[in-house]
Amino acid sequence: MTSSPVKKIETFLFLTGFVSILGQIVLLRELNIAFRGIELVYTLAFSSWLIGTALGVSLGKRNYVPPDKRIMILFLLIGILFPFDLFFIRNLHILFGGITGAYLPFGKQIFSMFTALLPISIVAGILFQWIAKRYVASGKTLAGAYAIESLGGLTGGAASSLLIMTGLQNFEITLICSIICLAAFVISIESVLYRYTFSLMLMILVIGLLFCNKSLDNWMTSEGYGRKVESIDTPYNRITIATSHNQVSFFEDNALTYETETFEAEEFVQLATLQSVSPDNVLVLGGGFRGIIDQLITLPVTKIDYIEYNKRMYWFIKNHLPVKFKNSLSSEKVNIIFEDPRLYLGNNIRHDIILSGMPEPASGQNSRFYTKEFFEEISACLNKKGIFAFKLPSSENFWTPALQKRNASIYKSLKAVFKDIVVLPGTSNIFIASNDSLIRDPAILSERLVSRRNENKLVTTEYINYIYKNDRFNEIAGLLNDSEAVLNTDNRPICYQYTLAIWLSKFFPGSEHWDFALTKITQTHLSKMLLGFFIFILILAGRKWKSFRRSFLVFVAGFQGMVLEIILLLNYQMHNGILFQNIGLLIMGFMLGLTSGSWIMNRIIKKYIGFLLITSSIIIYLLLGFFISSGDISTFLNSFIALVISGFLTSGIFAFASRFNVEDQKKIISPLYSSDLLGGVAGSLLANLIFIPVLGFGITAQFMAFPSLLLVFFL
Repeated sequence: MTSSPVKKIETFLFLTGFVSILGQIVLLRELNIAFRGIELVYTLAFSSWLIGTALGVSLGKRNYVPPDKRIMILFLLIGILFPFDLFFIRNLHILFGGITGAYLPFGKQIFSMFTALLPISIVAGILFQWIAKRYVASGKTLAGAYAIESLGGLTGGAASSLLIMTGLQNFEITLICSIICLAAFVISIESVLYRYTFSLMLMILVIGLLFCNKSLDNWMTSEGYGRKVESIDTPYNRITIATSHNQVSFFEDNALTYETETFEAEEFVQLATLQSVSPDNVLVLGGGFRGIIDQLITLPVTKIDYIEYNKRMYWFIKNHLPVKFKNSLSSEKVNIIFEDPRLYLGNNIRHDIILSGMPEPASGQNSRFYTKEFFEEISACLNKKGIFAFKLPSSENFWTPALQKRNASIYKSLKAVFKDIVVLPGTSNIFIASNDSLIRDPAILSERLVSRRNENKLVTTEYINYIYKNDRFNEIAGLLNDSEAVLNTDNRPICYQYTLAIWLSKFFPGSEHWDFALTKITQTHLSKMLLGFFIFILILAGRKWKSFRRSFLVFVAGFQGMVLEIILLLNYQMHNGILFQNIGLLIMGFMLGLTSGSWIMNRIIKKYIGFLLITSSIIIYLLLGFFISSGDISTFLNSFIALVISGFLTSGIFAFASRFNVEDQKKIISPLYSSDLLGGVAGSLLANLIFIPVLGFGITAQFMAFPSLLLVFFL
């Protein structure tokens, strides 16, 4: 075969990786939005994409080498599926009979998720399989195909970060994916007449979309809200605004987070600041546009520092706020700083009051604002008699076991840092903490309220008396102190698991009792169970099913690689903030490791290489766990290097398994690549749902050395 056809196939491999990663990121973001930002759904959606790709790779005869025409049809099919898939996801709630403002039943969520992702991911899997077979048939190797596809994925990941940062909407990025696929189809048409005809049609389509893409995007987003809305995609979320007369409602990832007619901000700010004799210098961490700043302006405060991490969201929302709220944000007292809250706290600037308006810990991203380490940073930024307060969505009259453990975990983390804590009951609990003694006498607090001479609509002297004297005030204190919940820490974000249990209890009431953190399943017992499982599988694979040993080796490598990637990304995020542009670059580091590992190991195929890779992984995983636990892996540079190494080991083992003692590489494309993907599925699910919440980042990284240790003997 001439060099030209080989270059063409390499281009197809690159485009497959590029479009798969870029399109996958967009569709997963859309599903996360469709299911109201629940991170468990994101994890399940990512796993379903990998499962679909593995199915696609496994379909068909192993020796079948497709012609170019069939490959081009798959590119055309993917190009058509992307926008249809986006439309389908945005209308899931309507199509499956959902009630506005409520979740779909869990079964329908899972079914709709697979319905949305399986068709396109299966086609993507078949596409890689067919192009890889063409590449291998030209005299090349599977490891080489894996390297080129990973390079395309690296570029696609970089493009996703760049496009999102430049302000492109998900819909526009989806169109880019489709146009690339359609262009690949058009360029490969041999007939000059057909090529020019399809090129003209594609050009007309692109021009038409340039003129109407915003209208189409708004139309699709508006479905289900029942009124005219405006929406914007930010690197962190989708913000949708719906207006009705003077009322403005804000939706974050389709979930209502705030509306301007509520009294929540008044209750939070007034009750928290009453604990301070002279609230002069105030720091607000996020959520200032939700009425917090407007309430603070009415107090005898001289300076308000407002830290907002999502600059694009802030300007978009400010343009839609009522005049009163706009004026408060533009006050001379207010100093707006666009930075991650935890990074700002590192400046150790002292304040009289710190109010946190960050979202509840429903994800690893948000849990970092409710850990013991975060509270220590808060304490370092408070004056001697300073006050810190935040809110948590709760239940006014009855706490389920999961809700009690979630609240108690945060309470105990807070108590490990602050001298005194008051928790006020309600549909949202207000936590107030200080290193000085807090006031529980409603008479003193009422006297302070009267001296302010504010015309409050909710917080009155009667309301203060009700809050501090009702039975639930003392009952909550007893529940929090008596709970067996463990501390929520940076290294072990257990609150994430509790919040997932709260969400799942909406569909499965029994899940509210789930708790892997207690003595029923300790870290030691879990480690023994998992180690025993790996030993059992290795014995079976090694003794009874010897033909599967190669695939199992790749499965374990994919499993370890996915777990390490998730740990390193979350660990970086925990230390440095929710900086999505840097997260995108870090993912590029892992993809760079995948590319370089396949490319280098493809050229060094000796028996000792497999042994060297596996023994190196044992040492590296143990060291990574130690350095993560000690906090030494926290900067961008060392996190990037660790991800490159992790990716290198994963793809290096894949390359070794695909080359060593292999006579016909076409036969191993399907089993090896599908094993790699299924290992990633297992790693993603176990890391997010069990390993990280139960074992923590460091221990989980060290535990990854156990499978490698067993593989040394297995190899």
